Amino acid sequence: MKTYRLSLLLIIFGFAFSSSALAQSAQMSPTRAPSLFVPARYSDIVSAINTSTNQVVTQIPVGVGAYPIRITMTLDGLKAFVSDNLTASISVIDTVALTNIATIPVQRRPGTSAITPNGTQLWVVHQVGLEGHTSVSPVEVIDTATNLIIHTVLIPGKGAKDILFTLDGRFAYTANNTLGEVDVIDTTTYQVTTIPTEPGSRRLAISPAGDRVYVTNNHGTPGSVSVIDTATQQVIATIPVGAAPFDVGVTPNNNEVYVTNQGDMTVDVIDTTTLTVIATIPTGILSQLLVITPDGTKVFVANGFSDTVSVINTATHTVIATIHVVHKPWTIKLSPDNMKLYVCGGHDTRISVIDVASLTVSATIENVGSGPWDLGFGP
Repeated sequence: MKTYRLSLLLIIFGFAFSSSALAQSAQMSPTRAPSLFVPARYSDIVSAINTSTNQVVTQIPVGVGAYPIRITMTLDGLKAFVSDNLTASISVIDTVALTNIATIPVQRRPGTSAITPNGTQLWVVHQVGLEGHTSVSPVEVIDTATNLIIHTVLIPGKGAKDILFTLDGRFAYTANNTLGEVDVIDTTTYQVTTIPTEPGSRRLAISPAGDRVYVTNNHGTPGSVSVIDTATQQVIATIPVGAAPFDVGVTPNNNEVYVTNQGDMTVDVIDTTTLTVIATIPTGILSQLLVITPDGTKVFVANGFSDTVSVINTATHTVIATIHVVHKPWTIKLSPDNMKLYVCGGHDTRISVIDVASLTVSATIENVGSGPWDLGFGP
């Protein structure tokens, strides 16, 4: 009987100990916060940041004189492709090992890139024409598994500024800044269809249903937004907005489109039913990139020359907060859990972290390199 009791006590003790150890282990190993990767133009590096501590973990070199300006993550976040604007290359970063694992030679001045919806290809647009043939500019298609260029599509003009895919991945839309048009590439046949818009096609946004693409036409006062029907690949409306419209975004409920006007220091709100401007909201000097929260209640706008971020309430079309951030804010991006907004100081060495709930700066990340220009989240 004593032996039985002792064994039972040992079993109970062992169970309690292991349960306690498991609980302690769970407390000591919370869900890992995602890493943040930031290309710094003037430092020729990509900084890897621990978003739990807001500290730079390491700085990954991308080559002398590379001038890295854009970063695009694979769908699983395990690779980052960095556009090295001045060395005609794409650096490939392993986001787990935190190393530069490949350099892909491409055409001159690679800029914005995008991953296909199935994750298998990276498409890269260029800011200048093809060397020796400047009446056309390249769009390069890279296999994300092998890091090899599998095709180069030539579009008219001397450079594109933006690219996005239809939801099914069948077509790529490119904003052809130099010709005032949107070029649509069939991702299966690589055939190009040209859609005339207005001068200075700059940024693109696709509706939640994928039936429309909106493009800002950056040149001219007033500027305009062209609305393209993706089924017919025709412009169905050209909407006058403020001076030098830059970025554009569609609310998740598809009711409104928000447009930043660099020249007017405003944001225009377009009703998607009437395709007319229903509100103009003063923001800050050189209002540029915007982010709409997934619940559609707020729009964040980076004001490049005011060193601020404006927060717009979409229900009232008013600015409910003006948040002072790092110098010359450029790219802004929500964290994967949508609880924080990260703001690059485009002419700074820091990043501001805004708490979305309180609309205050909760942290400033130091020493990310000179001229941080883009943001990408890894594992």
